[in-house]
Amino acid sequence: MRGLLDFILSKAMLKAIAGIGVAWVVILGLTWCGMSLNSRPWSERTVPEVEGMMKDSAFKVLEELDLMPIHLDSVYNSSAVPGSVIEQSPAAGSDVKSGRPVYLTTFRVTPPSEKIGVEEGQDARLAQSLLERKGFKLKIKTEANTELDGKVVRVERNGNSLSPDDRLQRGTSLTLVIGKVLNKDVRIPWLIGLDLADATKTLSSYSLSLGYVEYGDSLFTRKDTLHALVVSQFPKSNAGFVKAGTAIDLFLEKP
Repeated sequence: MRGLLDFILSKAMLKAIAGIGVAWVVILGLTWCGMSLNSRPWSERTVPEVEGMMKDSAFKVLEELDLMPIHLDSVYNSSAVPGSVIEQSPAAGSDVKSGRPVYLTTFRVTPPSEKIGVEEGQDARLAQSLLERKGFKLKIKTEANTELDGKVVRVERNGNSLSPDDRLQRGTSLTLVIGKVLNKDVRIPWLIGLDLADATKTLSSYSLSLGYVEYGDSLFTRKDTLHALVVSQFPKSNAGFVKAGTAIDLFLEKP
């Protein structure tokens, strides 16, 4: 027992214990230094407030702080400033390290396009709701039409009819034409010699609607149909008067 005690208290043992202690101190010191270097306390940044700025300005502010701006997404709002930042992540005031990505969402510069998606004969109220939800600005116009009372006759833009598959930007002004029965008689106009566009306008001015349109066998191309003229109509103009909104059928051929 005495010999073991003498060995523990010997200079050799004390030197070994001291060496082990120094080694642990060195290891712990190096570990602490490594963790400090890895955490980069000197590179901490406070994320600035960039919401409301234009995207280019927000990018510049973030890059000057050694942060990495990333444009994540864009949304449309007709009342917002196009190109301005609506949202950022991390939020303003967050403490981050340099090089940290900051994700930005902006308002769209150009509005997205939407398909019209409304066709003749559709319920007028449903069509109006659909077009307004898509962001179109609507003007409602009624037109005499006995067959489409309370239904969609057509959708127009600047007087030109649109098809259900046409696409336009949100915010575009459109006219929704709705059929209405008028309790009056109107004279049938003479349409022979008019092209389809002029015939349609003439019928509208007489409170009549366009019925079935047929093209002759001599018309092969779209250009042919654009230049075709009315060669017959039903009812004919000599039939006198009909109810407002009555549909007039047309047959067109080459001039």
